[in-house]
Amino acid sequence: MGKLLIKGITVIAFDFDGVFTDGKVTVSQDGTESVVCSRKDSLGINFLKEKGIRSVVISKEKNPVVMKRCEKMGIECFHGIDDKISLLKNFLAANNIRREEVCFVGDDINDLECLKYAAIAITVADGAQECKAVADYVTSRNGGDHAVREIADLFLNE
Repeated sequence: MGKLLIKGITVIAFDFDGVFTDGKVTVSQDGTESVVCSRKDSLGINFLKEKGIRSVVISKEKNPVVMKRCEKMGIECFHGIDDKISLLKNFLAANNIRREEVCFVGDDINDLECLKYAAIAITVADGAQECKAVADYVTSRNGGDHAVREIADLFLNE
């Protein structure tokens, strides 16, 4: 992905599970769920903010851990979303953002519509083959293994 392709991007919309995490979940005997996230990814989100690029999470999973992690990173979060493409389009319209300004990062087939819609589509190294087939960029890192930081670095080094 060259510099020209990422120029003009003002928003990066991310899926959460499989991007910020490895897609696995730990469930305790009382039903509490937890995931492992990368602090390097959080630092990458901060770098994007400093560059004026807005980040937002659109996740199918309705889980307090997704919201808590996004709160800690200081990014907008929509969780429990079955129709991601409608949410993305409504979010863009409500914020007067053109699709040419949007990058979407997803890892599985429920992200395909958003990946195809966005100006730039990115998936992680262990993303679904269907996502890789439409992606403009595939990270060298797996989801949850500093892939978000790798993406942030692309934008910082443009």
